[in-house]
Amino acid sequence: MPAIGMLLPGSTLYPSIGIDFSQGIRSYFKNNGMNDLALHNFPIGYGLNENDIYKQAEKFLLTDDVDVVIAYAGDNIAKRLSPLFAAAGKLLVITNAGANYPGSSDNFTNTLFHSLNDSLYSFMTGQLCSRSPEHKKAIMATSFYDAGYQHCHAMVNAHEMGGGEICFNFISPFSKETFNIKSLAAFIENNPAINTLLCLYSGDMARSFYEQIAPLQQQHNLQLFGSPMLFDNTPGDFAGVKPFVKHIKGYLGWTPTLPNLQNQDFIACHKKQFNREANLFSLQGWETALLVNHYLQQLAAGASVMEAVAHLQRQPLQSPRGNLRINDNYAVTGPAYLVNATDDLNIEIEETVEDVSMDWKEMMAQVPDAAFSAWQNTYLCI
Repeated sequence: MPAIGMLLPGSTLYPSIGIDFSQGIRSYFKNNGMNDLALHNFPIGYGLNENDIYKQAEKFLLTDDVDVVIAYAGDNIAKRLSPLFAAAGKLLVITNAGANYPGSSDNFTNTLFHSLNDSLYSFMTGQLCSRSPEHKKAIMATSFYDAGYQHCHAMVNAHEMGGGEICFNFISPFSKETFNIKSLAAFIENNPAINTLLCLYSGDMARSFYEQIAPLQQQHNLQLFGSPMLFDNTPGDFAGVKPFVKHIKGYLGWTPTLPNLQNQDFIACHKKQFNREANLFSLQGWETALLVNHYLQQLAAGASVMEAVAHLQRQPLQSPRGNLRINDNYAVTGPAYLVNATDDLNIEIEETVEDVSMDWKEMMAQVPDAAFSAWQNTYLCI
């Protein structure tokens, strides 16, 4: 009987993140008739204590004899865990939002990096903004927390590489009680020719930003370009936010309204099993289980760990967000959807990039050598 160990996250920003993720995993396995799996869980909080994570991963391997360990943690944990899994001949799947750049020089075996590609989509959104002459001069708006991850560099640097210029940086506190955009509003009032904003927010700060920027957008015809989490309503219903922005553009990897059959199946199965609407984190769990299922099939057919991984690399897997591909660095990518969100976060897909491998290479070519941030907790786990 196959066994899987799951190192699950905690968060005050998204309190149900670990529950949603594990429900997505269970939903996929149940829907595919895989009822004989042994699933072992262990909470790892914000993903900060690498020693505890290592000890629990080791326990999964030694005591529970698992075939795969799924760790919802930052990619940096691979430096501690991957050598252990290579020695044990087992597979490690690291999954997260992808808010930091993947390691450009590290090439670990026995490890898959399955993220929501946040940095990649932020990079593509920065490029998009720079393509039009009227958006060359822009404002960067983010929060103290969101700015601490490399997706912020990805968005800004892509804009600048395309000939853009950031004329003002606005960084808000990460607090609903103290959130205000007075300095941003003052800059916009005094510089009416600069009406383009690159925006990077998540959770409650996304809602607070929308509420306060909406009147300014209408007054000054502001053009907003947003990071993926600005299009997610997992924390609650954005329909309750009044006023709301008229429009905001950006690239993302998934929205519940994607019309493909795999997405419709996922949405329906999750609702039937848990009587809850599927969200970004249950999608992440479903996809992780999809990858693990195909890996286990190859293992059962006699393949070694790396032979099974190589097989996954040769053939894209159909998931709710489109075809998943695994590149030479063992990182999983999906399609990119250019969306325009209108009143109450009604999302319209304007363009689909099925294969983002070229965009990935462009992003990785500009990753800085120097350290960018001191934030060590897994993004969205705070």
